[in-house]
Amino acid sequence: MTSTLRRGWLHLASGAGIGRILGFGSNLLLSRWLGPTDLGLFNLVTTTVQTGDTLVRCGADYALNYELGADPEAIKREAGVELARALAQICTLATLLLCLGLAFWLWFGKGLFPAAMAGSQRLVWSLLLLVMLAFEGISASAWELLLVSHQTSALALRQGLFFPLRLLLAALGALLFGVSGALVGWCLVAALQWGWLKHQLDSRWMPLRLWPPLLQSAKQLLRRGLPFYGSNLLASLIFYPLLLQVASGSGLAEVGYLRVGQILQQLFAFLPTTLVPVLFLQLRSEPSFEGQVARLELPLRLIWLVLLEVLLLYCVLDQWLIGWLFGAGFEAALLPTRLLLLTALLECLAQLVVQPLLAAGQTRLYGLWQNGSALLAALLGWLWIPKAGLSAYLLVRLLYVLLPLLGFAGPVFRHLRAPGQMLTLVLLSLAWGVFLLAQVFSLMALSWSIPLALSAALALLLLQWQDARVLTQRLTPGQS
Repeated sequence: MTSTLRRGWLHLASGAGIGRILGFGSNLLLSRWLGPTDLGLFNLVTTTVQTGDTLVRCGADYALNYELGADPEAIKREAGVELARALAQICTLATLLLCLGLAFWLWFGKGLFPAAMAGSQRLVWSLLLLVMLAFEGISASAWELLLVSHQTSALALRQGLFFPLRLLLAALGALLFGVSGALVGWCLVAALQWGWLKHQLDSRWMPLRLWPPLLQSAKQLLRRGLPFYGSNLLASLIFYPLLLQVASGSGLAEVGYLRVGQILQQLFAFLPTTLVPVLFLQLRSEPSFEGQVARLELPLRLIWLVLLEVLLLYCVLDQWLIGWLFGAGFEAALLPTRLLLLTALLECLAQLVVQPLLAAGQTRLYGLWQNGSALLAALLGWLWIPKAGLSAYLLVRLLYVLLPLLGFAGPVFRHLRAPGQMLTLVLLSLAWGVFLLAQVFSLMALSWSIPLALSAALALLLLQWQDARVLTQRLTPGQS
């Protein structure tokens, strides 16, 4: 791990680590104060906002990182400034159009919220949702400017300050006024975040300056980013409606159980999500694909080791941990949470493995695997979810993550210097995945979880002991 990579990662990891811990505590309060059904409704709203936040970037965020990320001074030059302003225009226009379409769907189409909801309450919740989406969507471009400027200490505040503060005020609002109070608390922090970003970036970020339109720069970003965006768009158009289908067919409580898994998933995935942006910038400075894979190999192996070990230990403790953390009524979240964490493990690996491909500009291969797996997931989801509910949704999502991972791994693994050191990780991941699927289909009792998970965790640590030592050394200041 180079000193630049370590420094950038430590900035983001420290912010994300603090944010995940504080956010986790706030999520526990939300869960206890709302209960499974209201928590499910809150989850539908926040999922809508997060889906919109991904879509409004139109892939231009990836394109900006590709064009400017290798040199932190590039954004200060005339061409870089114009690209940054074009990104802001794209995000703002996309957000406004998305808000307009969402408003029609919420009010005239009676979408998202329960059909029996009173008109006045529907209006209030719809307005709060639109305010949340507007602030978050338009602010998306600002965070990308901090990333390409290599301002990782400022970027860390997104996860370290604003994320937990948003959840904390939502939890306090939920205590006082239920779901309405939770949405108001989120809106207040989203507005505060906007103000801080404007103060931090000043004239470098003018999201409401839409004239004159920077058509050439926007075209340059979209040409590079649309294959990347197309995959995100297709996934959102598939999994968001599938989630709504779970809510309407199986009830909001099922979505509440899903929220429990997502809360734990966020803690589980903080290592790779903080490393990926910094790693991408580092790989962009490496001229050859082989060199990019060489830089990836050790971080990939170490993060795989950590995540698999955490997953196994979680399965030892989760039968009492969920009740202790979230309270009575959430016992049914046990198997959904295990599947979500397995999916998170595979998704994190896919995010890491694909970085050399993205750094080399191979977005067509990325789009092929992502879009193909999304279409297959859509077909299976629409056929299966009405019969199996949340379990089908989670298994379809697992398949959606697994197929691209296999596709991305092929060209990358051919250039690994020590592929044999991955063998234990591959075999144990495969074995534990089969075990969890057997439990989902009631082929194996939950009582087997503790002895098998504990044995697998110990075996993994012994077989990968050298990597465990390297991990400790690499994260210790002063070690190379």
